[in-house]
Amino acid sequence: MYSNASFFVYLFSSALLFAGINRFLKYRLTYLVSFSVIALIGWAHVFRGQFFIPIAVFLCFYVVTYLKDKKYLKTWQAVSLTLLPLVLVKLHLNNHWGMIGLSFMTFRAIDVLLYRKKEEAKSFITYFCYLFLPFVILAGPMYRWNTWVKDIRKPTFTMTTELFLQAMQQIFYGIVQKFLFAMLIDHYVISHWRHHDFTLTVGIVMSVAYSFYLYFDFAGYSNMAMGAGRLFGLNIPQNFNFPLLAKNPQDFWRRFHISLSEWLRDVIFMPVYMHLLRFAFFRNNKTCAQNIGIFCTLFCMGAWNGLERHYVISGILFGLISVSHNMLLWTAKRQPLLEQWLKYPVVSLCGRFLTLASAAVSLYIFSGMSPL
Repeated sequence: MYSNASFFVYLFSSALLFAGINRFLKYRLTYLVSFSVIALIGWAHVFRGQFFIPIAVFLCFYVVTYLKDKKYLKTWQAVSLTLLPLVLVKLHLNNHWGMIGLSFMTFRAIDVLLYRKKEEAKSFITYFCYLFLPFVILAGPMYRWNTWVKDIRKPTFTMTTELFLQAMQQIFYGIVQKFLFAMLIDHYVISHWRHHDFTLTVGIVMSVAYSFYLYFDFAGYSNMAMGAGRLFGLNIPQNFNFPLLAKNPQDFWRRFHISLSEWLRDVIFMPVYMHLLRFAFFRNNKTCAQNIGIFCTLFCMGAWNGLERHYVISGILFGLISVSHNMLLWTAKRQPLLEQWLKYPVVSLCGRFLTLASAAVSLYIFSGMSPL
C-alpha cells in the first residue's frame, strides 16, 4: 500500500477533504463517522477481490469478543480462539485464512480482549475501525486499543498548517528511508551477495546489510504510517529510536520495533513472570522467572512470523542473547569487581559492539537467506 503513489494521492485528498468538511460543519464531524468511511475505503483497496476473507475473520473476532464480554468465554479461551486463524496459517494447515495484515489484526483483536473496558463493549463501529484502520493494517506499528479510543474521543480535530507540515515531514522521512536507503541496500548489496556461496565474509556483509535494510524499510513504513495518522489526528506510536545507539540487548529491543516489543512485554512477559511468582521456587529465584519470561517474549518476537526453521532459530537467539545479558547483570550485582570492570569505557564500547553484532546475526538468520 505504501509503495503505491496513488495511495498518497487518496490519503492527502481524503485528509484535506476531512479537514475541509469538518471546518464547514463547525467541527461537528465525529471521528467515528470519518474513520468508518476511511476504514471501508481502505478495506476495499487492500482486500479487493477477496472480500469474504476479511469479513469472515472480522466476524470471528467480533463473535469471540462478544462471547467474552457476555462471560460465555474466559479470557484465555477468547485469546486462544482469536489466535487460531493465525496459528493455522503459520502452520500451513489452512491457508484460506491467510490475508494481508492478519498478524497485526490478530494482535489488535487480542489487545481489545485484554484491555477494553466494559463501557466500550458495545461499540461495533469503533471495533471495526480499529481492526481495519488502513494506516496500520499491513505491518503495524502496534497501535493500542486504549490509545485509539483516547484519540477518537477528542471533541474536535483541527488541521493546522503546523500539524500538516509535521505530518508531511514524517512521511517524507519515511519515503527517503524506504524508497532510497532500503532500495539501494537491497539493489547494490543484498541482491548481489545473497547468491554467493556462504563464507565468513558473506555472512558478515549480509548480516550488516540486511539489518540496515530491515531498519530503513520498516522504519520508513512506520514513519509513513505515523505521518498518515497525524493527518487525521491519530497518535500512532513511534516504532524505532536509533537502535544503533543500543547499549545492551534490552536497550536494543527498547529501540527496535518498540510498539511490538512493548506489547509483547505486556501480553507475554508480565503474565508469564507473575504466574511463575506464584511458586515458592521462583519467588526465591526471581531472576530465573525473569529469564523464562524474557526468553518466551523474545522467542515469540521471532517465531510469530512463522514456524519455519529460520524464524524459530532467530527467536531462540533473540531470547538467549537477552537472557545471557540478564545473567551477566545478575552476576555483576554479586561480584563488585565484575560490576566495576563492566563500567570501563572500553568494556562498555565492546558491549555495544557485541549487542549490535549479535542482533545483526540474528536478523540475518531471521531473513531466511542464511544457511541455517
